[in-house]
Amino acid sequence: MASIDGLVSGLNTTQIVSSLMAAERTSGNYLVKGKSDSQTLAGVYQALNGTLAALQTAAKAFIPDTITRTSAWTSTTAASTLPTSVTAAPGPSAVPGSATFVVKSVATAGAAVSSGSVGSLTTAVADGPLLLTRGLPALGMASATRGATVASGAHQVVVTQSSAGAELGGSPLADTVTIDASSSALSVDLDGTPSTFTLAQGTYTRDQLAAEVSRASGGALDATIGADGALRLATTHEGSAASLRLTVANTALGLGDTATTARGTDAVVSLDGVATTVASLTRGSQLSLTGAGGDSLVFTLAGGLRAGAASATVVDLAPGSSLNQVVSAINGAGAGVRATAVQVSATAYRLQLTSMTTGAASDVSLAPDAFPSGLSGLGDMVRLQSGTDTVLRVGTGPGAFDVTSPTATVNGLLTGVAITATKADPTTPVTVTVTSDASGIADQMDALVKAANATLSYISSKSAYAADTKTAGPLLGSSMARDLSQRLADNAIGSSSDLPSTAGVQVDRSGQLTFDREAFLAAYAADPAKVQATMTGLAQRLSDTAAAASDPRDGYVTGAINLEQDRIKDYTDQLANFEVRMTLRQQTLQRQYASLETMLGSLRAQSQWLTGQLASLPTPNAGKN
Repeated sequence: MASIDGLVSGLNTTQIVSSLMAAERTSGNYLVKGKSDSQTLAGVYQALNGTLAALQTAAKAFIPDTITRTSAWTSTTAASTLPTSVTAAPGPSAVPGSATFVVKSVATAGAAVSSGSVGSLTTAVADGPLLLTRGLPALGMASATRGATVASGAHQVVVTQSSAGAELGGSPLADTVTIDASSSALSVDLDGTPSTFTLAQGTYTRDQLAAEVSRASGGALDATIGADGALRLATTHEGSAASLRLTVANTALGLGDTATTARGTDAVVSLDGVATTVASLTRGSQLSLTGAGGDSLVFTLAGGLRAGAASATVVDLAPGSSLNQVVSAINGAGAGVRATAVQVSATAYRLQLTSMTTGAASDVSLAPDAFPSGLSGLGDMVRLQSGTDTVLRVGTGPGAFDVTSPTATVNGLLTGVAITATKADPTTPVTVTVTSDASGIADQMDALVKAANATLSYISSKSAYAADTKTAGPLLGSSMARDLSQRLADNAIGSSSDLPSTAGVQVDRSGQLTFDREAFLAAYAADPAKVQATMTGLAQRLSDTAAAASDPRDGYVTGAINLEQDRIKDYTDQLANFEVRMTLRQQTLQRQYASLETMLGSLRAQSQWLTGQLASLPTPNAGKN
């Protein structure tokens, strides 16, 4: 509304209305203060809840998880006697213990290189698609070629059942065995054909005897010594088509069962999910597999098949593709293989393939027909580096065993511990020891005490009275705050049968908790079970106290926050209504003063009219002498 300052009355009506409204508004000051106080208190309670949440988190670290049973008490540290070759990292589920082993090998990535070279990167080397394989040797396959029909892209080869040769066993042998003319003949029926193998006469250890039997058989038999010290014979021909029967007993070899005919075990292998059972497997034999959609691949066997998975990828290339194009196509095939054109001299380039993963299943190669001799000088791919697993050999006696991993890190030898090998050394034993991490536990106990003190300090700071400014903290006089502080102190005091002070946690005169690290470590070293029970009880009490106060649904501090927020909303609504009333009051005053001016203006006009009328009246004495 435009100014209504009195043009007629001469009054400063704008100032008068403003002053009157200022007086009217003082009646609403209690609403503004009430809202401000509630906002302050809500902020204080929210901050208090924050310290309680941190306290609960610190306390829960000492309370065993209901499922994994892990807690700060299960914290461990691991040490290696040869950290330059082996490191160990304990996880949350690690338990104290130790293991001694040697590092037989460290995981490497398989790599292959072309046997020949070409003069430039633009030299044509391929006359069509290439078959790139990874992991075939680990399955017992020497190579693979494309069948009559095979689609571009990746194909999976999976051996779900390993094959085995026909196997016979005997009775345990002495540590040394003498072979003479009467025992040098080993007569068997091999795949239905009678065969006799002649052993060299002499005295053998058991392992030497097994090696001699394998040699004498010309590779037809694989002889080993079992855990019981007995000689075991297995045909190198594998699958159910293989059979083996002893035809003449040989007591020197511990072989006497001439009635049993052993048969081998078939392999089950699939191409792209289509399974094939293979009943006869020998070195150099061909295995043709057909997969989904009629795709086929032909594999050359290195012997029997072993469980595992490999990949074969058909890489699309146009006839006459250069070495550069071959490298680019392989790198873009997503086969987990990196191709590189390696310059070995000023005018010679070779193709190198390297697996992007490590492990025994990472050997890589191309089909033997990848680079036709009439087109390219690259030749066949030859192994540059075998893919190997990390192998840790535990023990040296008959019960020694290996733990393997396709990466440098081995899990499972010690529960919850990742052992990483960086250097192979089959002759130097390494001991990894996992112990309870007392220092780490002490650090977490210190963090728990600090979290409790953070809550206590916050309550204290907000309950103080500043004499110089005569200002009271928002929690001064709060029974809830006093009760919470007392509960936390009581938690730390414990009871006669459960005294945290015996493990370094006490309450000082100011009500703060103190932590004596040295006392804690000494008590834990002396009786870890007792300290764990006592301090877990302390942690549980602190956690329960914090939860009772700050629980998002039922916590009493949470309830106080909700109450203040409701009050803030109520004050906001009241202030909005108050503003509406003040606006209406101001409009009323403005109308009243406007009416006053109008009335005064009307009176002035009447006065002026009357004055004019009076002035026009004749004077009674006018015209007389």
